[in-house]
Order: sequence, then structure tokens, then C-alpha cells
Amino acid sequence: MADPATSGSGNANARVVAQLLAELDALGVAEYCVAAGARNAPLLAVILDRAEAHNLTVRHFFEERCASFFALGRAMETRKPVAVITTSGTAVAELYPAVMEACYQGAPLVVVTADRPSRYRGSGAPQAVEQEGIFARYVVRTVELEDRADGSFVQAESISARPGPVHFNVCLEEDLIADLPEASPAAPPYEAPEALAILVAHDWDAFWEAHGSLAVVAAGIHPDDVPAAVEFLAALQAPIVAEATSNLLGESRLTPCLQPASERVLKQLNPQRVLRLGAVPSWRWWRDLEDRPEVRVLNVSRAPFRGLARTEHVSLVPWETLALPIPAPPENTIHQPAVPAIDSFLESLPLSEPAWMRHLANQVSPGATVFLGNSLPIREWNLAVPTLPAGCRAWANRGANGIDGLVSTWLGVAAEAAESWLIIGDLSTLYDLSAPWILAQLPPAKRRLVIINNGGGKIFSRVAWLKNAGPEARKVMENSHSLTFAPWAQMWGMGYKLITRLEDLTAAQNTADPSACTVWEVRPDAEQTAEFWKQL
Repeated sequence: MADPATSGSGNANARVVAQLLAELDALGVAEYCVAAGARNAPLLAVILDRAEAHNLTVRHFFEERCASFFALGRAMETRKPVAVITTSGTAVAELYPAVMEACYQGAPLVVVTADRPSRYRGSGAPQAVEQEGIFARYVVRTVELEDRADGSFVQAESISARPGPVHFNVCLEEDLIADLPEASPAAPPYEAPEALAILVAHDWDAFWEAHGSLAVVAAGIHPDDVPAAVEFLAALQAPIVAEATSNLLGESRLTPCLQPASERVLKQLNPQRVLRLGAVPSWRWWRDLEDRPEVRVLNVSRAPFRGLARTEHVSLVPWETLALPIPAPPENTIHQPAVPAIDSFLESLPLSEPAWMRHLANQVSPGATVFLGNSLPIREWNLAVPTLPAGCRAWANRGANGIDGLVSTWLGVAAEAAESWLIIGDLSTLYDLSAPWILAQLPPAKRRLVIINNGGGKIFSRVAWLKNAGPEARKVMENSHSLTFAPWAQMWGMGYKLITRLEDLTAAQNTADPSACTVWEVRPDAEQTAEFWKQL
């Protein structure tokens, strides 16, 4: 006699898959990153079957972590939902870092996890882990799809108004061979969820009516949002301290307002009112605002986060607020704070890490995509590179500020770019060694993966307490090593060049394949780097 729990499971799976596809079509998902397994086989079969008719892009990965960060990169660049599909069990947990990053960026990452039937939960059966609600507060919507044996259909969900990732947990019966559901109608145009209703007229008016000097800090602005930002800031005429990822550098209308992007400048400006545009900046100065409640902070961002723990004099309004008039325009005096002669330091110490950032920037072509790794590379780039060639698009993962998944995210962001650059640290690269798997599925392009290999996490050498710590403590914190990335490049069929001198950089640029991914391993001079920071 057939087990009632599994009777007709093929049809049950078909109904579940059909419901899921209807949900994904409603979101407008047209790109899929899939990591195949036995549990998600019915779903993958349907997606592959309908890919051509529905103009879907399907890329396959052998592991889930790279798949999720690549999907995140695509969602960041296109601003459209991109789905990553996994099998059940520990595969689901591999998505967690990318989901967290998508949450804090407000990126439309769609996570689809296959699951065993809910009756297996808590049993210890193979690949039967508690997947329902696993991403907790890091997703804005979680949906569980299951066709129960008694004929009921479960679609439990919770919804938040803010933008961010979505999780579909799909329970499939053990008979995984399912009749393919009918193809759904063409996907409707994607409409982003409404912004979190946090705009209060009082917050906007109170900031502009308050007294005190004003400065703008900008980071992580999507290139498509730059025109609105430029229009607003050109009218505002306030000092602007902008990271490379703001995509504001080089905007001629803002040239009189743009200040050097450094901690020293921010401290010298010492604004009593701070207008933050885009993502949370990387400067330590921003963190210090936690202990300065007298400084008013107005955050204008698409992501629904203040970026500061304190609430006194801190407000958050949606990006669309920039279209509103300023109730009381401030009387600004643009001035250039006294700053160290950065250019002279870079010229006298040409093999220091910051100097290498400028050398690399000089190799970037107009219109290229540049992705900056978190931690030290992004800080040094902001310091040493005042602008980028016309039309360049700069990116970084500045949601949760982690260093994992950066190679995969870059490849996702730049999947369709004719020229792209990744500037990343050595430890960050080690976090994502499987990322080049996807290269064979991407169109040929000029891709330069630049690894700043300083033999460990040297950013920790600048932490105050570690400067006076013993060698063992420094070893533990910095994770010092003597690894080279040449075997890694060879493993994935990428070109490779070790760069220690300026002549090496010139040779690498002249000989690298213009339509392939090449690894440039840059090893800065440790003594010159130490001297640079000492002089600064």
C-alpha cells in the first residue's frame, strides 16, 4: 500500500514548482545562478526547459557560496532580482554571508532553497536541517512552499516593507521525478518594492534649519543615481568628501566642492551637520560620530539603515528625498583644508601600497568597471586616487563590510563589462578561491584581477593597541604568510604576472591578453609603505 505521505509526490512537486515559478515570474527574475543537487533537480529541469522561451540567463556553479555572491553582484549592477538556487542541507548555510551583505545593501537577491518535506525536520535524517526561516531578519520576505499529503498547500510568509533579499524555501517530496508544469506567462516588468516609510517632513526640515557648519560624505552610490546626486549637490554648494565608490569623482559641476578623501580632511572640516549620501563610508571618522551626539546626521540612502547606533540627531530618509527643495539652504564657504602633500609622498615612495593604487588607476581605461576590495585597498585607493577616467563605474561591498565573496561579486557586477578591474587584498582573495569557475560561462572581456599581496592582514598593523603588541600577537592578528597566487591563476587558466617594480606593471599591461582574465600579483615594498604612513 502506498505511503500517504508520498503518494502522488510527482504531481505534488509539479504543483510546488509551478507555484514557485509564478512567484519568481511576478518578481521579474530573468537571471539564475544554480548549484545543482538531487533535491533541486525538478526545479532546475523546469528552469532549463523554459530558459530559451523566456529569455532567461542560467549560470551554473559547483558550490553555493560563489553562486550567491555572483548573484549579488548581478543584482547590484542591474538593480533587478537575481535568483540563486541551492539544494538542501548545509548548502543553504553557504548563502548566509551573501544574504547578509544583500540585506545591508538593500539588494534584490532572491534565494531559492530546495528542502526535504517538513515532516523530516528534527529527525536527523540526511540533509534534513531546519531551513524554514533560517535567514531570520536578514531577508525581507520568507516564503515556504509545500504541497501537503492531505491536499493542503502551505505558503507561509512574512513581509517587510524595506528593500532587500527574499527567501523561498521549497519542500519537495522524495519522488523527485515530477511532471513539468506548464510554462508561465512572460514575466511582467519588475517593480521594486516601495521604500520603507521613514520619510518624516520634520527630519528633513529640522536638519536644514539647524545651525552649524555642513559637510557631505558620499559612498556607494549606484551610477544610475549619480545624476540626481550631482543636481542636488551642485545647488547645495557644500564641501563634499567622497569615496571612489560614490561615482562623483570627476563630475565637473562638483569640482569646486570636492575635498580630498581622507580622515585628516574630515577632522579639519569638523562639521556640525553631516549629510550622508549612499552607503556608509569606510572612514574611522564616521564611527567616531557615535560619541558626538551634538553632530546632526541626515542619511539619504536606498538602504534602510542609519549607519550609526545612536539615534539622537540621526535621521534616515529615502533617496527620492533629494528631489525635495531645501527649506533653508545653508550659507557655505568652500575651503580647502590644509592637507599633507600626498603627491610628494607618492612620488618619493613609488613602491608603497598607496602609490601602487595610483599606478594601477593610471592603467584603467575610460568606461571601465572598477571593484575595490574592502579593508585596506579601498582606504588606500580613496587616499591616493583623486579621480577616475570618464565613464568609469566604481563598486564595493559596503553593506556588511566583509571581505568574503569579493572576487565572485566583482565577476557578477562586471559580467557584461568590456573592461573591469578588481583591486583586492591577499587574504580577501584566499576567501574566494573558487570564484573563477564562472569565467568559462562569461563573454570574453578585459578582466584584471589585481591582488595586493603584502603577506597578511596589514591593516591590523595600524590598530593602535597592536602597534605595541608582541610578535606572537601580531602574527595571530595579521595571519602572516608567504603564499603566491601563481598556482591559483594556473589552475583556472588565467594569465599571471608578478609585479614588484614599475617596469613590471608596464610589461604586464603590454603583454596581457586584452580579452581574458589576468591575475596581477602586486607586492608592495614594506619599508616604503611603513615610511609613507609615518610621514602622513
